[in-house]
Amino acid sequence: MTPFDVLETDRLLSTTRSVRRRLDLERPVPRSVIEEALEVAVQAPTANDQQNWRWVVVTEAATKERIAELVEISWNFHEKESWTRSGRRREQAKRNRESAAALVATLARVPVLVIPCVLGRPPDIGEIDRQWLAAQRRKQIVGTEGVTLGAMRASNFYGSIFPAIWSFQLALRSRGLGSTITCTHVPFERQVGELLGIPAGVTQVCLVPVAYTIGTDFRPANRHAAKERTHWERWQP
Repeated sequence: MTPFDVLETDRLLSTTRSVRRRLDLERPVPRSVIEEALEVAVQAPTANDQQNWRWVVVTEAATKERIAELVEISWNFHEKESWTRSGRRREQAKRNRESAAALVATLARVPVLVIPCVLGRPPDIGEIDRQWLAAQRRKQIVGTEGVTLGAMRASNFYGSIFPAIWSFQLALRSRGLGSTITCTHVPFERQVGELLGIPAGVTQVCLVPVAYTIGTDFRPANRHAAKERTHWERWQP
């Protein structure tokens, strides 16, 4: 096995953007391409090797239209939240908002919608912590004061699907397709579940619109340098 081309790998990783306005709404996406990208995705790490992900791929026009209707309702409510920022970040927030609104307006026409799911429901952090602390008091175990488990369980739950989602997006990018993660359908999880036959005990994590991109000239985003946000050995003020 030869090492990867670092420059090419870094280019893929740093230019896989959230694509909303440059999705080609007219070009069909072959089923085989989605299947290839998903085979790459399921190689991602998963807690305890559970592999408890499931993927629902939607291409039927009527079904996409109904999902788009629900997303629009959710977006109209979400949009009322404050987007106030200062200076450059305010302009960036404005562009992001406009980009998200453009996706909502065209979602029904996106060739493929993918809903990544996880078997089971998200952990109740508070309830897990209460049960854990009660058990420690009963057993009188020394040294566990202030120790909780809820956040770890939640981290395992979502941490077992998002690496696979990102791998899916990278695989799409390498094949000339774009995607983005949106959670605006999640408030209507029950309705979407009924529409698609997804059992109530399965969690719909997000929605990933997929299409070929208009152009391929995506560039790295304007991010703060990692060294400005990295702490070595101890958190620095």
